[in-house]
Amino acid sequence: MHCKIDDLPDEILEYILSLIPPYKDLQECMFVSKRWCQATKNVIEHSKTHFQKSITYGSLFWNSWHTTQWIPTIGKRHSHSACTYDNSMYVFGGCTAACTTFNDLWRLDLDTRKWVRPITMGSYPSPKACATMLNYKKSFILFGGWSHPSPYPVHQQWRLFNELHVYLIESNRWFAINTLETPPPTSAHSASIHGNLMVVFGGVANGYSSNDLWCLNLDTYCWTKQLTSTLKPEPRYGQSQISLGHRNLLILGGCTGPNVAMNDAWLLTMGDPIWTWKKVNMFHTESAPTRIWCHQACKVGNYIIVLNKKKRQSQHSGMSMSIGKPENLPHSSNLLSRERQLSYKEIDRDENINGRRGYLQRSSTRNSQSTSMNSSNVIALPVYDSALSMAAFRDEPVRTNSVVNRQKQLESLRRMEERLQIRKTQSKIVKKTENTLGIFILDINNILCDECSASWIPLKQSNETGPDERILYSLVLGRGELIVFGGIRKKQVTIQGETDIDDSQVYNDLHFINPPTKYII
Repeated sequence: MHCKIDDLPDEILEYILSLIPPYKDLQECMFVSKRWCQATKNVIEHSKTHFQKSITYGSLFWNSWHTTQWIPTIGKRHSHSACTYDNSMYVFGGCTAACTTFNDLWRLDLDTRKWVRPITMGSYPSPKACATMLNYKKSFILFGGWSHPSPYPVHQQWRLFNELHVYLIESNRWFAINTLETPPPTSAHSASIHGNLMVVFGGVANGYSSNDLWCLNLDTYCWTKQLTSTLKPEPRYGQSQISLGHRNLLILGGCTGPNVAMNDAWLLTMGDPIWTWKKVNMFHTESAPTRIWCHQACKVGNYIIVLNKKKRQSQHSGMSMSIGKPENLPHSSNLLSRERQLSYKEIDRDENINGRRGYLQRSSTRNSQSTSMNSSNVIALPVYDSALSMAAFRDEPVRTNSVVNRQKQLESLRRMEERLQIRKTQSKIVKKTENTLGIFILDINNILCDECSASWIPLKQSNETGPDERILYSLVLGRGELIVFGGIRKKQVTIQGETDIDDSQVYNDLHFINPPTKYII
């Protein structure tokens, strides 16, 4: 008996359609027939409901995407700008660990998970990081950002931008918008779209943290500085800004100064003529992330997703690697009496637009030993004045008593072997368990009520392994999934007798946060 696909029950057809990625391929299934169109709509609605229920119960799972080397891939970066449009995610700019900034635009096809670099036309934006890029109709609005000065000439200051660019997606062209009145050059700010207004808050402006509000009319491209109530958030940068409709927005977290991260939230009501700030009452703060600074938040329904270091019973302040302790070394106090101070030079291993930078290792007149390095981590090992002496191989004057001369040579070889054993013991690196990103959920169902409250949902941290802990990544909402890209991690390398050394690592990996794969009919 032959059976065609049209003979399948609706439940089986919807289950088959649910296995298709929820982007272009699934949308095209709507054009097969009226039955397929209705089944596809049901699948989309079921997937949306299933995703929001999974967020409510905290049952979300990490899914890492590994690209093959021969496929064109975006370079490693952090502090970039990202947003979704139709079936793609777009990424602009960003910078490397050495603060080399980009002005390239990349597109991720969410159906095939492949990167494509459009060759854009028009007036390119300057290379920058920490800019905001938002989707408005069929265009992207790019504002602000910063770039680090080049090493030469010396004594240059970093540059802040108040450039405004519009990228037309269908025509693949950049346009520079020049206005009479503009905000000051701003970076690490936040922005959101409300109707035909783009609202920009805070950031670093004129070298200082700001809490000003600027509005851009997206029909006329005119800037206005908005008056607000006396009660307002502290000046900050690195915060998240969430749109709550045409008349409200939410500011979450940020940093008010060096190492002063904020975990508060503020609600802005856009009423004429003065907009009003109100501080949100936060509940279950024991379930909140350790900090909401340079960790982008994303709204899904009436919940906000924030990524941060997964909480453990025994937490370490950073990721570190240590070398064997003195008590574990062979007893040789005469060798450890004179320790030479290490000289560490940070190596730029970032990939730039024009290729990979190199590093020429300089020799030291006081140290004849080369620094031990491997391809993944740069570790400077202690070198001692008396270590690895080659005295046993130097020409010695011939003495009449050959037995005494032979004993001295054997003793010298024995000491050399002992030093080599000490060096070998020290080079055994013990890598501690590195922190990974965990998922935190903020319930904002009551944020627009009179009490103006939000509550962190107590979640049991599962054994699900997420990506390495990082900051300054991008987190955007796809269809039934969240997309995490890039970022930077600072890990500490501990050397015996020396202070910790920060070794930054920048990423270009892709991670997806999905609900359970079980299909609900």
